[in-house]
Amino acid sequence: MLASADVLAQSAGGSNITFLIMIVGFIALMYFVMIRPQRKRQREQQDMQNNVAPGARVMTIGGLYGTVVDSDDETVTLEASDETFLVFARQAIAKVVTPAETTESDETEEAPAAEEISDADATLSDEDLDKLRASDDDKGEDDKGKHAGNPDRKEY
Repeated sequence: MLASADVLAQSAGGSNITFLIMIVGFIALMYFVMIRPQRKRQREQQDMQNNVAPGARVMTIGGLYGTVVDSDDETVTLEASDETFLVFARQAIAKVVTPAETTESDETEEAPAAEEISDADATLSDEDLDKLRASDDDKGEDDKGKHAGNPDRKEY
């Protein structure tokens, strides 16, 4: 009788050790599959946010694109359009679209010049304005387009 009790105790102890090995193996598997890659992505994101330099084109977490004009330890100033400057926390930068040019060889190469349009060419004539007003009248009173409430709104 005593011998059968020892056999039962050893088999129960063996299953406990097997169970512990399985639990430790599962935790190790979870670490290598989930936790370690996530930490790597967080570290890369943090490095990117800390190393963003003026001149870089970035996208914020809200989807706004802008060019970095100035930065300090906590904030980054972006130029969203001409003379429109926005200040964001560094953590709001989702990705760098175009890195800042830092080498002299990049600065010496000139990009093809964009076609410049004079102010006279960019201004609508009275005939063009009349055509636009006529097309707005054809839409009806209920649907006057996206600028129905504010005719003086400027779109950039």
